[in-house]
Amino acid sequence: MSLGADRSYKMKLRDVENAFKYRRIPYPKRSVELIALLAISCTFFLFMHTNKLNSRLKEMEVKLQPSEFSALGLTGNHVSGHDAGKHDDINTLHGTYQYLKSTGQLDGLTPRRLNNTAKAEMDRLFFPRCAKVGSEALMEFMEHLRDINNFKISVNGVDRRTMRTLNASGQEEMAAYIYNMDEGSAYIEHTNWIDFNEYNLPKPIFINMVRDPVERMISWYYYIRNSYRHAIFYRKNPLAPIKPTAWFKKSFNECVRSGDKECQYIPLTVTDVVPNFKRQSIFFCGNDQDCLPFNSPLAVQMAKRRVETEFAVVGTWEETNITLTVLEHYIPRYFARATTIYTIYQQSLMNRNRNNRKPHVDADVRAMVRRNFTHEYDFYYFCKQRLYTQYIALKRTELEPLNFHP
Repeated sequence: MSLGADRSYKMKLRDVENAFKYRRIPYPKRSVELIALLAISCTFFLFMHTNKLNSRLKEMEVKLQPSEFSALGLTGNHVSGHDAGKHDDINTLHGTYQYLKSTGQLDGLTPRRLNNTAKAEMDRLFFPRCAKVGSEALMEFMEHLRDINNFKISVNGVDRRTMRTLNASGQEEMAAYIYNMDEGSAYIEHTNWIDFNEYNLPKPIFINMVRDPVERMISWYYYIRNSYRHAIFYRKNPLAPIKPTAWFKKSFNECVRSGDKECQYIPLTVTDVVPNFKRQSIFFCGNDQDCLPFNSPLAVQMAKRRVETEFAVVGTWEETNITLTVLEHYIPRYFARATTIYTIYQQSLMNRNRNNRKPHVDADVRAMVRRNFTHEYDFYYFCKQRLYTQYIALKRTELEPLNFHP
């Protein structure tokens, strides 16, 4: 082969190699259009998702903003709760008084400023009562006040199964039921706060009660093991499986220490392995999905805001006299003469729904459980501080001579 021919052959071979190396494979027109459509769709999806996430973050930021009442300094976070009982603990009446005075907030404190009753848009009282806080005792006491103050009471008027949260139609149904009650009526049920304005209905007067979160859990634990309660249940449900004897005899100490699922209170969980009422704040937070995670800082901040802006009074049976005094003065339409009438029925009300089988719970077990209720305690102390502040606004001239000063 000549030199020219060899060069020509090599050049042709290189051309063939380049053709394969840089070849362009044609795609069908429809395939190109499909790829372009997918690319546009993905871009649009990412844009919408990012926009939704940004809106959600802004919404959460608003919900977590400090409330006006928190601006008083009463946030529930000043002490851990382990120091409860000290004279300077803000979670006591004396400590709250000291704090308000030392920060210069006592002088401008008036009952009117702290009373949400005037914000109610109809003469109905709504008591979405928490479980195991002494609400049954208050409910029975309201029966004694009913004729004296001329109001009516409806308990569980909406005929349906009690649920942890209500969907929109369930909320609207309950709000409409309360709206259609006669003026001067009180509605009481284990349910959550409802935004009546969301359904174009006027707001009622809201009240509720709170209790130490761990004490609630201990009380609930032994309440559901009450033999009398189970006798009634099995009489109504004869085919229901009977709990084993070991379940009835199991102590709260044993349940917590053994890691039993019934006594695991895991923060931010939404689904409970064993149903319970560990979420005290949910009764105030409402039926929003953000209210469901247990011990959630967001849910607790939402609940605080509801308490501050919506509830006239949130009391505690741990401070019965203070609670009744505040109810009497802030909601006289339903609670006038409450402190006087209570002395007549005090003994029977103290024994109402009391569970006599409540064995000793060890301190270390309480501490173990308490660690999982940090934000629930924050909410509980917030409510107590607000109650004390409402009481101080009423009684400041009487409290000053009693050495209520720093």
